[in-house]
Amino acid sequence: MQPTPFALIVLLAGLFCKGDQMLRALMLCCLFGASAAIALPALGGAPLTPAVMLLPFLCVRTVSERGLSACLAPLAYPQAGFWLLLLVVWGVFSAAFLPRFFAGDTMLFGTDRTQMGGVRLLPLQPLSTNLTQSAYAIAGLLGFVCVRALLDAPGRTAKLRDAVLLLAALNIAAGVLNLAELHLGLPSLLQYVRNAGYAILVGGEVGGLQRVSGTFPEASAFAAFSLPLLAFTASLWRDGVRPHCSGALSLGLLLLLLMSTSSTAYAGLAIYAALIGVGAALRLLRGGQAPRFGTLSLLLWALAVGACLLLLLRPDLVARIVDFFGVTLLRKLESSSGLERGSWNLQAWYNFVDVYGIGTGLGSARASSYPLVLLSNVGVLGSALFAAFVLRLFLDGRTTALAAPDDAAVAQAARRAVLAALIAATISAVVFDLGLAFYAFAAAAAAPSPWREPLPSRRTGARHAAA
Repeated sequence: MQPTPFALIVLLAGLFCKGDQMLRALMLCCLFGASAAIALPALGGAPLTPAVMLLPFLCVRTVSERGLSACLAPLAYPQAGFWLLLLVVWGVFSAAFLPRFFAGDTMLFGTDRTQMGGVRLLPLQPLSTNLTQSAYAIAGLLGFVCVRALLDAPGRTAKLRDAVLLLAALNIAAGVLNLAELHLGLPSLLQYVRNAGYAILVGGEVGGLQRVSGTFPEASAFAAFSLPLLAFTASLWRDGVRPHCSGALSLGLLLLLLMSTSSTAYAGLAIYAALIGVGAALRLLRGGQAPRFGTLSLLLWALAVGACLLLLLRPDLVARIVDFFGVTLLRKLESSSGLERGSWNLQAWYNFVDVYGIGTGLGSARASSYPLVLLSNVGVLGSALFAAFVLRLFLDGRTTALAAPDDAAVAQAARRAVLAALIAATISAVVFDLGLAFYAFAAAAAAPSPWREPLPSRRTGARHAAA
């Protein structure tokens, strides 16, 4: 093992952080998805990221504070954790046996850090990624369980909310620093953060704009991380939860996503906005609560009027804007990157067919869309288990009465963050692991355990104060 300076920081956080602080530390570690706390030469230099390194400390802290029974409660049938547990068990089993059972039966795009670099077309066989993706799947399950158990304690939902808001602020700061490095010629400080050995695609220009990647190896990864944060903060702002802070953060994230030049950002924003609009329209048609606009409608109206005036004064901008979105969206599939990722998806579908829908094993095949990642790696069974997990998140979260309105707002924001993360993953995800931030949002979106500790009532609090 080769530790980095991140290892010392994570070690100190793991040893000294309590339950509330551990939630904040976990979310902040998720910002460093392209960082290595420890490099593992035995696996070709595969990185142990700060969030994954913090996970054992999180588990120990959660068990010591909440007890083992509280940690196992989110895994009970038919809660979302139960389906996630089955998915991880099947995924680990598939990674261990399916590459050997179907060895040589299909060609796939894969990576083996112990033998080669980069993604190559090779026959199905056991790869180092079978081990690493299995480890990340187990880490995701443990992260979900621990965060869910910690959130069952009174007052913890607000702590997670504040941790996500801080994460969003730091992500914006990293994006602004990235822009300053690109446009002002400042020395690159973020290069010391991107030390995990991933292929780094920083800089570059699309339609006259520099690509924004923040602390991540490329613009699409930055967009996939930022889009759920935008969904979370915008939902809080809409529900009036810390509106000045959440509103400013959502605006900052939106601007960075628009400047990122990432197809994932633009397509993700369009799809997410369309789904939220359809949901609001359906609620209105059912006679439910009408969507609230207020300040948002005035802001959008002002932006639309300003854009129209700008285009009237500068009609040449129309051609430049059309060309820019043509490059980033319409002609994306014609680029070398688009053709490569298209070939990954096509080959992933062939893999799914060649192994009769069973799967090639978790971590074997790469694709460029999460549904095809699931189908090619864990087959029909794994895809169905993941769908059941997500469905329980949304159904249970909507039907469970929470103790306080702010808790309900945070759960709603977390569900929207999960939705945004899945949209981004459907557009561009290449591996099974969605990151610990996704599972933290999923834990906040899931229904509380049946025996969740209730918030103390005002009457009870008064009796204690009198005593």
